Amino acid sequence: MKKRASQLVSTADSSKSVVRDDGRRERPRPLTRPSGTLSPSGVETPLTSGFAALKRSKRRAPAAALNPSWSVPSWRTGLWLLITALAGCFALPLCAMGPAELQRVLDRGEALTVVDIRSTALFQKGHIAGAINVPASLIPQKQLPPLGRVVVCDEGLGGEASELAVRDLNKKPGIAAEVLQGGFAAWEGLKGATTRAGGMVPEEFNHITYDQLAKAKFDNLVLVDLRKPRPQVRQGADETATAPPLTDLQKEFPQARVTKSPFDLPQTRQAGQGSAIAPLLVLVDDGDGSAQVTARTLKANGVARFVILTGGEEILSRHGKPGLQRVDGTIPVEPRK
Repeated sequence: MKKRASQLVSTADSSKSVVRDDGRRERPRPLTRPSGTLSPSGVETPLTSGFAALKRSKRRAPAAALNPSWSVPSWRTGLWLLITALAGCFALPLCAMGPAELQRVLDRGEALTVVDIRSTALFQKGHIAGAINVPASLIPQKQLPPLGRVVVCDEGLGGEASELAVRDLNKKPGIAAEVLQGGFAAWEGLKGATTRAGGMVPEEFNHITYDQLAKAKFDNLVLVDLRKPRPQVRQGADETATAPPLTDLQKEFPQARVTKSPFDLPQTRQAGQGSAIAPLLVLVDDGDGSAQVTARTLKANGVARFVILTGGEEILSRHGKPGLQRVDGTIPVEPRK
């Protein structure tokens, strides 16, 4: 190879001068290159320049050469973008719409379907005008047409049924589902149009069990402690027995916020386009009926997002375990072991 390069160099140096079009004579100039391998004489020949060009073509240009604003190699940039995208997919919550935004969408006449996933009995008592009823348990196997944009409405009691329903609906072709924040309770609190009959209706309050409360999300939930300190019990003329202390709600539900009054609440969560979602109030009493009294007061003040903890202090003292107690006029029987 070196011999062939030397022959080419000597041929180039001993070549005769050439005549230009203007009549002047000149000798051929040696080839030059900004970088690469030179021949032994310091002149780049066609052969050496060919090998250098081939070597340069196999050399990957750094990302900074393609885009001066980048300062990391392209493979690191791609890996960083992939990790960021995956983290965003897992960190971002499901798409959600507040009741005020839903009202604006309906007022504009945009194409949208409200899917009510509550039980058929609750749906028949009252629902958002124009909504269709598909109970949450039927959604995975339910065959639905391509409904387009869908808003899922549940009771608004802080469960995960609406999120599961949205995931199942988004797997179906032609459906893009999102959650109605606060559910039907938040919609009623906004005074949205419903099919609920007016006039005198039987008094009904929503209840939540201990297990449901333990599984609920506490980011927009407040426990309202309506319990009263237990008095000491007199056993004899000079003897008194200390009553067992009330269950510490903060220890029982560490992530929950606790208040003594339903009208002394923390700042509500923002939803939609700046609208606020009232927190779900869980009324906890000691079985003296104070939860029902507070519920009537809340309804009279236009508050709809509240539930009563079934069993109150009694179920809290047992940490949700079943037992003999009277709940809403019924006496459940303790299961056999």
